[in-house]
This record gives sequence, structure tokens and C-alpha cells, in this order.
Amino acid sequence: MRSDMVIKCSYAGMMYSNDFQLWYTYFSRRLKMGWSPQDLSFLLGKPDHAYLDFEKLFEVPKFLLSESILLDRIYACSEVVPMEFYRERYEASTARIVRVKLVEDEVKWYYKIELGWTFQRGKDKPVAPLLSLEEWKPEINVLMESDAMIHVRSRLEALLARSGFEGGKSSWELFQKVRFNGSSKLIIYPRHLKNCLYQMIQKGKIVVRNVDDRYCFSAVS
Repeated sequence: MRSDMVIKCSYAGMMYSNDFQLWYTYFSRRLKMGWSPQDLSFLLGKPDHAYLDFEKLFEVPKFLLSESILLDRIYACSEVVPMEFYRERYEASTARIVRVKLVEDEVKWYYKIELGWTFQRGKDKPVAPLLSLEEWKPEINVLMESDAMIHVRSRLEALLARSGFEGGKSSWELFQKVRFNGSSKLIIYPRHLKNCLYQMIQKGKIVVRNVDDRYCFSAVS
């Protein structure tokens, strides 16, 4: 371990191999998108801690049962990371412990995943997934943040003027309407939408309600 690395935390949970495959798939997707766990919680219409609890291995099967379909819609992808676990012929499928150790330095978080399984190896077997993953810490560019907020705010105001909030809209639905901007340099993150929505709530333009255990945003009647 490099001398400038700091051990941040370690967490563990019990799960079956197919649940681990999905957990790893969603974790990998999030890192690829550069989104935070709070971003995912927001897009799922949940409190900030909801997705982070899942990534920290809390009640993984229960979370997957209720949220995997929406997560696939959010990512517009249903493919899972291929992996095949080694098991003796006489072995039944059992839940095993998964542990994640998180360390960090000034620019990155490093995740080391430890498993209670090994992977099948061979010419016709999928390549074993990486069990050491990295995540860049966000660098906030004030100008880009401002441009992103201006873009999202203008889209939301136009949507409000067209009665686009009628009947209530989910975070995920609204994100589909604001994320594309025609510029490869301006990236819209879920946090930009979240911040603009809460500014509109503070101004009394829209309200947030809990509908079927998810946040829903509606115009003020």
C-alpha cells in the first residue's frame, strides 16, 4: 500500500453468487458513469442513503428484488458482467460472505473485493472479473457546474410552462428530459437535476410527494 493511502472502511455481507453478480454489475456501471451513490438514490426516488446501503452490502437480495428493473432502465442496459463460479458437483448453492475494503488517497478511492468463491477458469469460461476497482474523486469545475445548472434549469422551466409536471414526474423521468444537451463537453449529472428541483421547490413552483414509496415531483396546483 502506498504511504499516502488511508484505510477508509471495510464492510461485509452474506449473499448468493447470482446476487453478487448483479451487485458487481451495478457497482461497475456506476463507476463507469462517474455517478455517486447519492445520484443513484435520487434517480431511484429514494433517500440519499438507500443506494449506498446496497453498495455497502446491506440487504442486497431485498434491494435487487425491488430495484433491479428500474436500475436497468436508468442505465438503459440489462446485461450482467459475465462470471462463472467454481463449485464441486456435490455442493449446493449457499450464501457466502463478501467483503469490501476501501482505501483512498488524494485523488481516488480503491475498492478491494474479497469473495467466498473462486471462478471457473478455462478456454470456454468467461474472464474472471476484476476484484480491485478504482473511482476518481470528483473535481468540481465551477464554470461547468454553472453551465450545467443553467441548462437543467431552463429545461425544467420550459417543462413547467408546458404543464410537463402534470400528474407528477419521477426523478428518472425528469433526468431523461434534461440530460442531453447537444454538447460533448457539458455533462449533466443527476446532482444537477436534484439541485435545480429543490431550488424550484424552495421558490414554491413545484412540490415533492411520496408516491408508492418513491419521490415524485409535481407542479403546484
